[in-house]
Amino acid sequence: MTVVKANFPPYGREYPGHKATGRFSDGKISVDFIASALGVKEMLPPYLNKSLTLEDLKTGVSFASAGSGYNNATCKTSSTMTIERQLQLFAEYKKKVGTIPERALFIVCSGSNDIVEHFTLADSMSSPEYADMMAARAISLVERLIGEGARQIALTGAPPVGCVPSQRRMAGGVKTQCATDRNQLALMFNRKLSLEVAKLAGRFRGVNIFYVDLYSILGDVVQRYKDLGFVNDKDSCCGYVGFAVGPLCNIGSRLCPDPSQYVFWDSYHPTEKAYKLMIDEFIRRYMRYIH
Repeated sequence: MTVVKANFPPYGREYPGHKATGRFSDGKISVDFIASALGVKEMLPPYLNKSLTLEDLKTGVSFASAGSGYNNATCKTSSTMTIERQLQLFAEYKKKVGTIPERALFIVCSGSNDIVEHFTLADSMSSPEYADMMAARAISLVERLIGEGARQIALTGAPPVGCVPSQRRMAGGVKTQCATDRNQLALMFNRKLSLEVAKLAGRFRGVNIFYVDLYSILGDVVQRYKDLGFVNDKDSCCGYVGFAVGPLCNIGSRLCPDPSQYVFWDSYHPTEKAYKLMIDEFIRRYMRYIH
């Protein structure tokens, strides 16, 4: 059983009803804002929520597993679901709901944990080899989703992982700058992934697939944090010196008085305000690709 959980306070302090739902933030996260912007629902529930109705299922769910990645070694470290297991759950979901609407949007977002894993637990791969492996796993996942009936897919690149509080503390030097090696690997992966997405689009003519440049979206928030109304882009609102996520961000942890002044809620994940700004930019850039 995984310890990578967020179903306890202070997670969810800004969420409706101040409820900790497992979202790694103080409130709503990216997929909630996307679902709302598309007019589908205000919050996207997890598929494994046993209280979901058939209507809940038909209007969209999340198969995400916190702490997981494209690399199964990442999932093993945090005892989270592999992408193969998430695909099994999707096949199970299909049996429950019947046909998948052609306009359904599939969002594939992973890779950050893999990048952290590569630098935290030494492996035998060079960074270029690791980026190639991640991209191959991502494309394999998308191909299998297409085989399962997905016809509209947004595949995100990795964000500037080196700029999250934990990686600044681990590898950002005395000034806790963004960790260059993490960001370089993210960019390697992104370049490979964007090229492969273009190839996929050529192979599957009936599928609307597009690449989302998450690196520049979050990177812009980090670079312009003062202009966007934040006062802190380096530290997490919850926890001590940048090392707090899951059980380490708890009711006894140091907590900033106003999460909306921080880009990051815990040592890895943005605040609700930062997520909202990121999705506003996502909608501005990519809404025209969504049919």
